[in-house]
Amino acid sequence: MEEQGMVWRKRSFRTGLLIIFSLLFTLPVIFCNTGLWADEGESGSTEQAENIPEDPGPPPLEIQIETSSANPVISSPWSIFVLINHPSPSEVNVIPPRFPPSLVLERVRTDTRIIRREADRDSESSEPRNERWTRVEFLFTPIRAVTVTLDSFEVTVPGKQAKSSGMSVRFREQVQTVRRYEPRFRWQSPVPSVSSGEKKEFTLDLSNWDPQKSAPSGLFQGRVPVNAILEESLPTETGNGMYRYIISIIALGGETITLPPFSFHSDIYNLSIPEIKIPISPVKTDPVENDEDISPDDISETGLNNHSIVFPGTDEKVFSLIRGEYDRVISHIRDIWNEGHYAQALAEIRKNERDSLAGPSLITVRKEMEYALGLGFTRDEAWRPLKVPLVSWVILGILIISFIVFLFVLRPSFKLRKRLLPSGFKRGFFPIVVLILLIGLAFIFLEEGITNFSIGRLSAPKNTAVLLSTSAFRVPEYKGAVNTRFSEGQPVIVGDYHGEWCYAESPDGRAGWIPLQAVIIY
Repeated sequence: MEEQGMVWRKRSFRTGLLIIFSLLFTLPVIFCNTGLWADEGESGSTEQAENIPEDPGPPPLEIQIETSSANPVISSPWSIFVLINHPSPSEVNVIPPRFPPSLVLERVRTDTRIIRREADRDSESSEPRNERWTRVEFLFTPIRAVTVTLDSFEVTVPGKQAKSSGMSVRFREQVQTVRRYEPRFRWQSPVPSVSSGEKKEFTLDLSNWDPQKSAPSGLFQGRVPVNAILEESLPTETGNGMYRYIISIIALGGETITLPPFSFHSDIYNLSIPEIKIPISPVKTDPVENDEDISPDDISETGLNNHSIVFPGTDEKVFSLIRGEYDRVISHIRDIWNEGHYAQALAEIRKNERDSLAGPSLITVRKEMEYALGLGFTRDEAWRPLKVPLVSWVILGILIISFIVFLFVLRPSFKLRKRLLPSGFKRGFFPIVVLILLIGLAFIFLEEGITNFSIGRLSAPKNTAVLLSTSAFRVPEYKGAVNTRFSEGQPVIVGDYHGEWCYAESPDGRAGWIPLQAVIIY
């Protein structure tokens, strides 16, 4: 029995050892398999992530070309619209092809348009969507009945570039019994730059004008910029209702000569001249020894270089008794002019032309000064020596003569009167003196009435003045419409003050409200 118990214990011990060894080998395998399963799960998820489709990125640059009208005719507006699928117009740059001479480019305008696009087949949504596109319009006026072939438009946006397809368009004559004239002005381009002091010619074309009517002239009278001298030729007919103006411009200084746009009425047409800006290139000069630098003070408030306009010569023949007064006035005005204060110099010479004894001798110099600034429509000053009007001098002369006659004729104490005059002359000469006084008074009132009638009646008080460069408004505020523009040194009559504004009228009839800081009363 004991042997059987020993055998059973040995078997139980062996069985326990086998179970322990089995567990020791089985547990690592279980843990390893668990890790492998986790790795397999993770690797599976990685493969699944790799199968996600990539972001296709932004859509490619797309260009569409449209025209209006479909059947273009000459002398009628025709447009090319370039549409780009980019929402910001400021980032779109359209480089057009070279346009033929038969197409006159009137304007280029950029705006945005909402384009309705159908949903893509691969898109989840089947509903159409609205996209904001940039639209660039090129507006032309065809002038000849020809077939025009245009190359592609090149479009660039940040990070993208594309080209449109070319196009061919045929323009035809418009068949009508009565031709309709729609005249237009345009500057020939490109606009070249001009050096300071250099004279260049610019061409202004008038198209579609009725040949049976006289073409307008004097377009830029009173509109000359302060930093240039402008000469305008008479219009020359070039055929088919087209006229050409040659505008000669001499740059006086600054960086740009600007002729602003303006409109006017001629015959039965309302015409508009577009703006033109002419860049002024600096004058290249050779270095000179001991050349002094020009300080910023040498540039006047008008932007003109003070040394660019030379003060006119003074070769006027002057009476010897007033030579000293003439030299003093000219010297003072020359100093003001050379400092760049052109309007102040013109105000000073007009003041002396009116009040100084040398006034009539200053007229020639004053006209040359105004010509140097490109002014027109000016008027001479009424001379009143020693600030006393000529009418007052006449009254004074009449009073002096009357007083002498009174002393010589009516005083009984004069023995000379008894010797030279008959006794009955006293009563006969008194009515003569009274008649002279009445004639003098009538002359005074008549002259005053004629003067008021000739210059027009503005609200009192009236003053003569010279203006700085300024715009004249229809109402006394900057938000009002601009009636006209006065150039530097323009003489005017001012009156009807309203706060910081006054009403000004030039000799050629241009008028409007101007700010007081632009007025120099003399």
